Amino acid sequence: MTDRYLFGGGTADVAEDADGKRVAGAPVTIWDGPSDTSSRVMDLVDVENGSQIEQSTLTADEFGYIPRFLGPPGAERLWAKAGTVGKRVELIQMSLSTRIAKHATDADPHRDRDYADRKFEAAVARVGRNDVATVPGGDAWLTVEAADGTGDVLRMIRDGQVGSQLRSNGCLYIQPFTNNAGLVVQTKNGSDSTNAILVQGGADGATSVFRVRKSGNVLIAGSVQSDGNVIAPNIGTARLFSGPASALPPTSQLRPGDVWVQYG
Repeated sequence: MTDRYLFGGGTADVAEDADGKRVAGAPVTIWDGPSDTSSRVMDLVDVENGSQIEQSTLTADEFGYIPRFLGPPGAERLWAKAGTVGKRVELIQMSLSTRIAKHATDADPHRDRDYADRKFEAAVARVGRNDVATVPGGDAWLTVEAADGTGDVLRMIRDGQVGSQLRSNGCLYIQPFTNNAGLVVQTKNGSDSTNAILVQGGADGATSVFRVRKSGNVLIAGSVQSDGNVIAPNIGTARLFSGPASALPPTSQLRPGDVWVQYG
């Protein structure tokens, strides 16, 4: 809804005759311009009771002052004609201080945020499908300046339950909503030697230390430590022991297929 602005009631808002004398009780009409071709304004509101002013004609008070009134919605400039004087004089708008205060506290006084929101909504659908072409030259389509800490940059929610999250520290937390695999890597377009999973480490941060190939082979640069049994078709139920000869288990505890690697 467009605002109505306040006019009249100021020290300069007076009804005068041709000699410049104030005229108490003079009828005052309001116009949209100073020229003879301007139109009379017929939509004025009484400040005191909020009702339309009868016949849109104001009456100067006993001192000749033009009373306060609200102009038509959105009208920034108005002119007054008092009595039989032909000249129309511009009124000073009295809402300026109120408008400045409103401008200072308004969340979007210039409507630039609203403009940006409408442009964004026109480019990116919040509900439904988005088709986005990558930017030529290898530049990122979307860049997020992540703040310090571990706050969520991207968060999935279903029925109030938090699912997977991309944190501002770069970590990805995978939490399926249902009883499904949290991470599925498909490599149908690669060869058997294609890395489905690659972990890079080392001093340079670029050395491959853990790889899972499309073929299922696992290549590890470090050692494998297990708190449970290691089971594979080529070793069956065999167990692997190592240590000095004094640590060799009693014969009664050994089973067919057990392997002993002696050192020391």
